[in-house]
Amino acid sequence: MLYFDNNAILLLKNHINEYVNKNRAIFILCDNHTETDCLPVLQNYISATFIDEVISIPSGEKNKSIEMAVYLWQRLLDKNADKNTVLICLGGGMICDLGGFVAATFKRGIDYVYIPTSLMAQIDAAVGGKTAINLNNVKNSIGLFTQPNSIYTIPYFLQTLPEKEILSGFAEMLKHGLIADKIYWEKLIQIKDISQITDTELIKKSIDIKTAISNTDPYDVGERRKLNFGHTIGHALEAFALSLTYPISHGEAVAWGMITELHISCQKKLINEKECLSIVNVLQHFFPSFSIQEDYAVILSYLQNDKKNANDKLNFTLLNSIGHAVINQQVNQNEIINALEKL
Repeated sequence: MLYFDNNAILLLKNHINEYVNKNRAIFILCDNHTETDCLPVLQNYISATFIDEVISIPSGEKNKSIEMAVYLWQRLLDKNADKNTVLICLGGGMICDLGGFVAATFKRGIDYVYIPTSLMAQIDAAVGGKTAINLNNVKNSIGLFTQPNSIYTIPYFLQTLPEKEILSGFAEMLKHGLIADKIYWEKLIQIKDISQITDTELIKKSIDIKTAISNTDPYDVGERRKLNFGHTIGHALEAFALSLTYPISHGEAVAWGMITELHISCQKKLINEKECLSIVNVLQHFFPSFSIQEDYAVILSYLQNDKKNANDKLNFTLLNSIGHAVINQQVNQNEIINALEKL
């Protein structure tokens, strides 16, 4: 169940009381940022005596790793967590992905709750039932489909974010418009000030789009692949940046992935050049291009490990017009390199 608005924290308080009344241990997973900026807000509503353990880890995508998963499993064991334990994941996409994966696999699964604190997590990572960790910089290569007990999406937490994190989430909002809703896209591109991005109606619209698509295809074998637009190239760019110890945000990677995949869509004549360039101009206004040092071989090597690939074919989601994505498009290396050169 997803609860959305600033009153969601009051519902969370009621549900925590229910857990306590049933003698269920409550653990909180956060990172060093949400421990400082968000945990005190939560503790204003939830008595500290109700929390059995707070586990804080360093922030950053590099920590969404098998080593960190092992560390968290060990912490749960050391603190005598059992099947009755509830893990509250308080943080952005990394904490949601990692925490959900750890909870779903610890003792064959314990209950977990998401309190997404970043825009990216609120509209994307916490919605849809995907959990994962990275392996050797390959994004989300180890994971499973599993749903949290509940999601408490509290817009107030967005006030703790720097502008870069708001823009990161905005990339996913733009993607939602491009793949599913032209009217929504046209609303988003009218935004003139970053403060407008966190309008609750816009956030709710993105959550609704992600939820509707995910519910039609919970295991990502068909229509849900529309959500991968921008992510095939984007994940490869994100992995490439991590390998250079020059991390970029997930949203930046997705934005540049969408630009590249738009050029591929144009090469394949799925979208006309005029519409392609108009979308690219919007994306580049918000996300100036990333210098990839023309190291195409490394980027292509990361693409070979993309989860959607089958039978040694690179499988993409592309665009044929604003509001309409097309899945399962096979793309060759020359088309990818040509598009990367334009990026």
